[in-house]
Amino acid sequence: MCGFFVDCLQQQLMVMESIVPSKCRNFDKLLLKHLSWPWLGRPLCVALMICVALMMGCFVAASVAQETVQPPKANPNLRQGIDRTSLRPSIPESKINSSTKTIGITSVDLEPGLERILKGSEPRNQADWISLEKQQTKVAEKVNLVTVNLQHGTTQGSGVIITGEGYILTAAHVAGRPNQTIRITLHDGTRVEGVTMGVNRDMDAGLVRITKARDTAVDPWPHASLGASSNLQEGQWVIATGHPGGWMPDRPAVVRIGRLLKKIPSTLVTDCSLIGGDSGGPLFDLEGKLIGIHSRIGVEVDDNMHVPVDVFDESWTRLVRNEAWGSLPGFKPAIGVRGASDEESEKSCKISRVEPKGPADKAGIRAGDVVLKFDGQPVQNFDELKSAVESVTPGEQVTVEIQRDGKRLSLRLIVGVKE
Repeated sequence: MCGFFVDCLQQQLMVMESIVPSKCRNFDKLLLKHLSWPWLGRPLCVALMICVALMMGCFVAASVAQETVQPPKANPNLRQGIDRTSLRPSIPESKINSSTKTIGITSVDLEPGLERILKGSEPRNQADWISLEKQQTKVAEKVNLVTVNLQHGTTQGSGVIITGEGYILTAAHVAGRPNQTIRITLHDGTRVEGVTMGVNRDMDAGLVRITKARDTAVDPWPHASLGASSNLQEGQWVIATGHPGGWMPDRPAVVRIGRLLKKIPSTLVTDCSLIGGDSGGPLFDLEGKLIGIHSRIGVEVDDNMHVPVDVFDESWTRLVRNEAWGSLPGFKPAIGVRGASDEESEKSCKISRVEPKGPADKAGIRAGDVVLKFDGQPVQNFDELKSAVESVTPGEQVTVEIQRDGKRLSLRLIVGVKE
């Protein structure tokens, strides 16, 4: 009979084991060991079973009383749902440097210990130089994906994609003038069509947009992270990229490392080595944020000027409206002609003088010719011809329609630079 009570007690203990505190779970083994002794009688077995039942009840009550409902823990291995629109950059109507300035693929975390060097200090030891090299390598890998080659007519330069919708910042002398078709070569050699938009020639800031059909809401163009040029400090390390000589299949965008030598509101001067074809390309800081656009190459290869990115921010409204204004410093277009001053010239664009060996002379224009159209734009008088010439870029090839001896002629002219 005692064996029967032992079996029952063992089954009860097994059921209750999961809710009894772990430090008390050895009690069942000790109890069963003693119940197996034959000299213990039935009364003691029953008494012990009653005591154990009461103890188990106390344990259960205490366990239930202490139990609290815990909120379910998130599984870190489960991917949380992401609102795709939060990843898609928008085009602010008046500013590009709004709250979206950090959106992009080029921004990278700073290597440990580089905070001081980021602000323009010199590396002090080998560890600093190694960290600087690692940081520059990370940025170089990212910025290659957003640097593009631009080409229309005989003009070629570089640019940088700044939004998922395909807006591209470049130099005004690369963009030329608004509403022109332009060929864009992406980092992998893919060629897409684009259109030139507004140009601020006073500051050499131009805007281009990719026109290739693409659902940018689902698949945005890879684009740069925007920074600000207002808080830059002289001596800061910078990274310049571009496609000198045009895009080449056996190389990525060419990366040059340098430092900011001088900062004024309209220009950044660096010692990054730039050459022809780099114009319009991007300038980044050590965190991979866009801070400028290559503008003019100095006399020395390591003395170059860049348009601060804040200039594009300030001109954004007019740029997206396809406006063109100002004239490029040192790039004012000219064709080398003067208008007649007689009464007849007020009703037509009659040429009185052509500069020898100038663009018009080389194109075949003569004194006495009447200009009817310049690059497709109707011309009614000499003032309208001047306005049409100012809308193009030096080096650009245009068609000029003239009337000579009662005949209409079409001539090709390459725009020159005013001395």
